[in-house]
Amino acid sequence: MAFFDDVKRFGKNLTDKGKDVIEITKLNSQINAEKDKIKDFYVKIGEEVYKAYSAGEETAYNEYCAEIKNIEDTINELTAKVLELKNATKCPNCGAEVAKDTSFCSTCGTKLN
Repeated sequence: MAFFDDVKRFGKNLTDKGKDVIEITKLNSQINAEKDKIKDFYVKIGEEVYKAYSAGEETAYNEYCAEIKNIEDTINELTAKVLELKNATKCPNCGAEVAKDTSFCSTCGTKLN
């Protein structure tokens, strides 16, 4: 009988440990979700600061904003080169990529030059 009691106790310990692992996993998931919310707010704060910089307002982060502007300019130049190599352009209405010899945008139907 003692053997079966030991087996029961061992099984109960395993069950309890399993429940703890599940609870820890749930809590860690909630912690990560809360951290993601913080990251989203950081992004929103950064976007607002950059909008203020773009509108000509002085911010404490002008140096960083200027770097972002330089990076955006580089991205635009590289994108233009890619479009040129693909013999394509961007639709002025929706921004979709269209072939240069196309008369109408296939996405929004805007007449192209």
